[in-house]
Formats: sequence, C-alpha cells, structure tokens
Amino acid sequence: MYMSIDVHNAPRTLPSALRFLPFALTLLLFSPGCRINPQVLKNQPSIDRALVEYPPGFDFRPYVKGLTAPCAIAFDPDGSLLVAESGIDDNDPRIFGFKRDGTFFEVYPRGKSLPFFSKAFRIHAPIGGMVATGGKVFVTHRDENGRGRITAFSYDGKTPPKTIVADLPAQGDYGITDIAVSRLNGRLYFGVGAATNSGVVGLDNLQEGWVKRHPNFCDVPYVDLKLTGFRFDTPNPFASIFGGSDKAVTGPFQKFGASDQSGIPRPNGKPTAAIYSCDQGGGDLKVEAHGIRNPAGLTFTEYDTLYMTNQGMELRGTRPIMDDPDTFLKMVGGEAWYGWPDFSADLRSITDEQFQPPRDLAIRYGYPNVRSLIDHAASHLIPPSPGPLLFGNFRPLAGASKFDFVPASPAFRKYRSDAIVALFGDRAPFATSGRPTVGPTGYKVVRLNIDSHKVEDFIRNTQELPASRLPTKGVDPAKLANALERPIDVKFGPDGAMYVLDFGQMVMKNGHPDVTSGTGKIYRLTGVEQPPATTKP
Repeated sequence: MYMSIDVHNAPRTLPSALRFLPFALTLLLFSPGCRINPQVLKNQPSIDRALVEYPPGFDFRPYVKGLTAPCAIAFDPDGSLLVAESGIDDNDPRIFGFKRDGTFFEVYPRGKSLPFFSKAFRIHAPIGGMVATGGKVFVTHRDENGRGRITAFSYDGKTPPKTIVADLPAQGDYGITDIAVSRLNGRLYFGVGAATNSGVVGLDNLQEGWVKRHPNFCDVPYVDLKLTGFRFDTPNPFASIFGGSDKAVTGPFQKFGASDQSGIPRPNGKPTAAIYSCDQGGGDLKVEAHGIRNPAGLTFTEYDTLYMTNQGMELRGTRPIMDDPDTFLKMVGGEAWYGWPDFSADLRSITDEQFQPPRDLAIRYGYPNVRSLIDHAASHLIPPSPGPLLFGNFRPLAGASKFDFVPASPAFRKYRSDAIVALFGDRAPFATSGRPTVGPTGYKVVRLNIDSHKVEDFIRNTQELPASRLPTKGVDPAKLANALERPIDVKFGPDGAMYVLDFGQMVMKNGHPDVTSGTGKIYRLTGVEQPPATTKP
C-alpha cells in the first residue's frame, strides 16, 4: 500500500523540511529518473533494407518504443503483449502490457508510488524471465538479499503477488534466468545461472560487486564433488596493515580466499548452473539438469520438448576461458550433467587447445593452462555427449538469449519448427579482460534449423554493428534509430506476427552495465501477401 500526502491542505505549522515537500515532489516527478510509459507506434513505415536486412516477403517495422533495459516479452491467451523491464543499472523493475487495441496496462508496480514512502511488495533486479499462463504472470527475479525468487502476479491487482519459489542461489554473476511452462503437465521450468565465470570466485566478481555484498557466496554443486586440487592465486584486495596476506588463494566451489576443501558436499539440493521445475503453486521443486553455465533462454516446442540457449565461459577472472561458444541445447532431464565448468558450452573438454587463454593471462593465477577442476569419476559424473544434447553453435560472446519456435502460420510456413534466436551481443571489454574482439559478435536475430543444426542470419543490420555504433554521416537519424541494438527476446504472437524485443543501448563500464534509458524497443515482422501467380494463355 502506497502512502499519500495532501500537501496542499497541510497545516502552515509543518516542520521546515516538509514545507519543501511540494518542490521535492515536483523534482521527483520531472526528474530524468521519472519514466514515461512506452507506447505502441502506429503507421510506421517499413524499415529500410539498406539499413536492416530481413527475409524477402516480409515487412519489418518498429512497434513499441521507449523501453528501458527490457528483458522479456510474452503473450497471454487474450493476445495481450506483456513486457518486463529488467531493472538493471539502478532502474526499477517493471511489468506492463498492451492489449490488442494498444491500450497500456500495468502489472507491477500498479499506480503511482513514492519509493521512499512505500512499504508495498517489491521485487528486486534483475528480472530474468516471464511467462503468462492460467490467468497469472510468473516472473523470475531476486529478493532484497539477492536470493532468487519466482513471483506470480494477477492482472487485476486485486489478488496480491504470490511467492512461488524462494531462496534460490542467485547472488553471483547470473541469477534466475528464463522461465517456460510445459504444455503437457503445466509445470514451470526455469534456469539458475552460475555464480562465477568458470567455477572460481575471482577479482572479476569483486569488480562486479557481489563479493563484498555476499562474501560467503560461491558456486553450489548438485552432487558431492571430489576436486582435482587446483588452487588459484590473486592479489588480496582485503589485505591491510592490520593483517591478512597480500595473496588470496581460492579453490573451486569455495568462497573468495578459501581453498581448504578437497571435496565439496552437496549442501541443500539447490545448485547454481542448473535447470529446475516446479508446479504452478510452487510445490514439488526438482532439479532437472545441472552443469549449465547460463541458460539464458528456455522454450518448449509444440511437442513439449524443452530447449535452451547456454552462454559459454568468457576470457575473464581467475580461470579465463578462450573462445567458448554459445550454444543451443536440448533438455533431456534425468538430472543430466552438461559439464560446466570442466566442459565447454558445446560439451568439449575445457583442456582442448582452443579454450586455452593467452599464456600471460593464465600464468598470473598460478597455472600455464586451463585444466579440469573436478575428478569426474570420483564424483560419479558422466561426461556429456554432444549427440543427444547439442543442436546448435553460435560464436563465442554472441550473447545467445531468448528464442521461440516458428509456428505453423501461413507467412512463416517455410521456417516451421525452426528456432528464431536473439543474439544480445558481447560484453567487451569486461568479458575479454580488456582485449579487443575480432569483429562484431551478436547484435542480431538468427534462425537455427533443429534437424541440420545450421544457423543463418535472419534479421541483422547490414553493417553488422549495433545501431549506436553505425556511421551517422549522411544518414537520417530517424531511420538510424530503427536499426537493431541488442536483441534479447523473440516471440510469435497469436496474430501470426513475430515480435523482436531489443534491449537498447548498453556498454560495460568497470564491470557494470551502463544502460541508456528509453532506447529499448519492440519490432514486428509480418508476412506480405504476394499476388497470385498468373500464366499466359
């Protein structure tokens, strides 16, 4: 419940601080941080193919503008388009929607609020995913302590938000990710990302900030682990003249500066880097698979088979990994292990030459190359086999995100059952330890054929770069604003059109995302009716 104050009828004997309340409220309402609701765009021209390439026989137009760090879209059974804004970079998480006639409505928060007076229910950033089913909107996010949570929201606001799952290990690099609902059994499936880049808490995590907030947090295994004995040296930022070594020694699956465990017991059945499921009321929580570094997108096929995108390890931290690709994986269940952190995202041993970092980057942490952290046999872990699990590869650092499968609609029939995947783009220089990338990576939408595993560009800027980095000389700024920036989600609507969610402008600064407010948008791709073929008599 939000507190309201009638400042116009307040007594003249108000304390001096409160006399300035009207002025303070004015500043609040008109400050840069005050958001204006996004809007559906009407009568927009098609995007120039000289700027953005998209399939022939289709029309591609901007549909919604004015979003800030959006992360997910979904459709409810009535055809309303739901949008979640993640809340990263000190923005507030939001969930809202547009009815089929374009009418805007709020899901969270509802109504105007003053954050410093509010005692209402709050969710904390980042939102990872969203799905609408059974008259509810299920959203993954963090709580006030950084733990992972799933909350169910109603549309009318009359039913209070309900916590479905709580206390998930989400205080590290990646929190709860995407969420999907099974058509067969109605269960919710969702991902929990890894705490670290490659299994060891390091200075990159200190730069991100969570090591100070949660000094005891680290990756959590699903099974009892027997380690191979490697420990990693870094400068100790917590050393001082009052004591403490200048060197911090950290072991895998242990908090920063701890390295005394040769085995890691399974603590509570809630691992990081895993896929979970539960019923829609939150009961019967299960771990379906583990060893999946960052399952950014989850979607079921029409036959109720679950697939996911997985983002590979990066060239950063105490155990930097070179050229680990992003991938498209099939979920087989049975508590299968997908290999992280000892196997790449495409299920190859991380000891392969391809994944070895530059020697000068590796040696500073005590070893000349990357080796396995876990004794697989002693831990009763079966190395993953690509055959039944791997269905597609993307470039390293491509940022493979959310996706959807092409339905049996007339306009898209030639692509039926293919996956359309949003590639967010890289997070350099943070993800590369300051080293330059070779050409642009991601920043587009691709099509993946499940049978052939072939990946092809579907929608991309003609110059490959994101909109904010395209040359501006001689280009109409209004047209330039229609180019892709960072696609993050794709969904097919009940109207047969394909909707692409673009996160908007973001750069990495000192290990943190720096977001440009209002630059996110939604695009709409529709089929163009072709005239019937004619034959000469």
